[in-house]
Order: sequence, then C-alpha cells, then structure tokens
Amino acid sequence: MSHALFENIYVEKNAASDAETVRILERIGCDEPQYIAHYKDVFNLRKENSSSGRSLILARNPGKHLYEGAPVCQSFGNEHFYYSPGVMNCIYDCEYCFLKGMYPGRDICIFTDIRETFKELEELEKQFPVYVCASYNTDLNALESITGYVEEWCREAYEHEKISVEIRTKCSRTDIFDKLPVSDRAIFAFTLSPEEVISRFEKGTPGLDERISAVNAAVKAGFPVRLCFDPMIYFRNRQTAYTEMIRKVASSIDLTKVRDISVGSFRISDQYLKNMRKKFPESEVIQYPYICEDGYYQYPEKVRTQMEDQVKQQISEKCPGIRIYDWR
Repeated sequence: MSHALFENIYVEKNAASDAETVRILERIGCDEPQYIAHYKDVFNLRKENSSSGRSLILARNPGKHLYEGAPVCQSFGNEHFYYSPGVMNCIYDCEYCFLKGMYPGRDICIFTDIRETFKELEELEKQFPVYVCASYNTDLNALESITGYVEEWCREAYEHEKISVEIRTKCSRTDIFDKLPVSDRAIFAFTLSPEEVISRFEKGTPGLDERISAVNAAVKAGFPVRLCFDPMIYFRNRQTAYTEMIRKVASSIDLTKVRDISVGSFRISDQYLKNMRKKFPESEVIQYPYICEDGYYQYPEKVRTQMEDQVKQQISEKCPGIRIYDWR
C-alpha cells in the first residue's frame, strides 16, 4: 500500500493531531495532506464516473463506534453481536458488494479515533460477552500496511477475555500473522470463491490459491480460522465451479484445524440494491431478478437452497462433523 493508490489525501482538521493520523501519514509518505472541515465534504460527493480514482480521508467518527449486527449477517451463535465502522469502503472492487449501494463513491475514510471504539467496546464488555466484526465495511487485512488496525484489534481481543473479534478478509497477505497477538478470540474469516466468481465479480482481489495460502498461514500461526463460502453467486456454470472450489479447498487446507464454515447465498437490503441498479445497469449479478423478503433481496428459495445445500453437503463429505453455519 502506498500514497500512489490515492489521488488525494484529506485530513479532517480536528483529527490532524491524532496519533493514528500521524502514523498513517508517515506510513503512506504524505507530508502535505489537504485539510478539510468534515469528512462528508469529500466522502459524500457523487462522482460521475464510478471507476474514477479514489481519495483517502482521515477523520474522527462523529457518531456511534459500534452497531448491532444486521439480520442478514451471521452471529455464529453469539447473543451480543456488533460491528465497527472504523473504516468505510474497501480497496477491492467486488461487483456485488453492498458498499456500492451504501456509499456514493470509491473513496476510503479511516476513522483515527480507534481508542474511542475500544472504550465503547469495553463498556459493553462490563455487561456481557461481546462479539464484534471489525472489518464489516472494509477489508482490514488489505489495509494493514496503512492502518495497523488488525494488530490493534487482535491486541484488544488478546487483552480482554469477554471480547471476541472477527476479521473478515479476501486478502492474501501471509506475512502479518506471525506479528499479531494470538488468541482464540481473534478469528480470521476468509471469503473463498470459485475462480470464475473471482475473475468475473471480485475485481482486484487475490485468486483462490493465494487466499488458501493466507488461510494456511493464519492456521499455522495459531489463529482460529473460519472459511466463508458467502456470498455464493448464481451463474451458468456455478455447480461445476463450486464443486471444483470445494475440492481444491479440501485438498489444500486441513479442515480439521478450521474453526467452522459459513455458507450463504447473495442477499442485500432493498435500498442498497436499488442504488446499485441505478449505478450499474449492465451488471449481471446486480440486475438478477431477486425476490424481496422482509426488506432484503435474495435468490428465489429453490435457487438459494440448491446452491447452499450443494456446498454444505460437499464440505460435510470432506470433513464430517465440522461446524457449518447457514446464514438463515
């Protein structure tokens, strides 16, 4: 990661002296950022060309630092399930990503007051065990060279017995795991997709082999690992593609060392999909004729059941007894 990835670097004036702001600017080699009054002055701008360059914004979070998890997100049996919007938007460009419906452009905003997030989290911890998704709105592993937040979250889990952290990623980095505080409460959840899905719908992301290497590195370092076959995408050659993916995963990863498996077909809130359909009228995955149930668009029941059952069955055959979570 470098300054070269961003057309512009913006810093909120009230975040300019934050320790995280100073560290991030040093990491990306930026001596003269542009100062702004509020991150929304840049982040909320709608750009005519959605593929135009992106900016990096460093700011303070003016609202809540933790939110209760959405109904379509898996809680994995945790009663008190939260997510953190500590970084908004992702360096990757997955065609189906709900962030395209949530945010107006490709700019990335990093909130530099992560200590306030931890304070809020530790207040919750006094009441009950907390399970928090730290990379709900981004891919923290892919930004670790800039933020250092993966290390921060792992340390938070290491030091607090009632805090569990999930870090969801498609990143192929293998070099970071030996440098992180290891605990059974810092869970790395790797999204694995067939090569055809990666090449067609997950622009800029590492290939399946590279992701598998990252999985094995995390397992070797001692972290609990979750494999996420989620979201599954419908396309013509899907059955063969998903079968081949499961075969490769089972032959390359010791599934007995995996914590659990997550399976789920594509689903998205109605408003996000409506926004995305306006932006991307030619997209096969976005323009699919989904059905709307309880405010969320998803595949018809027959389609999603067939897709999900295929993967669950094949995983169970490869590793009987492994825990498999269905998002429903």
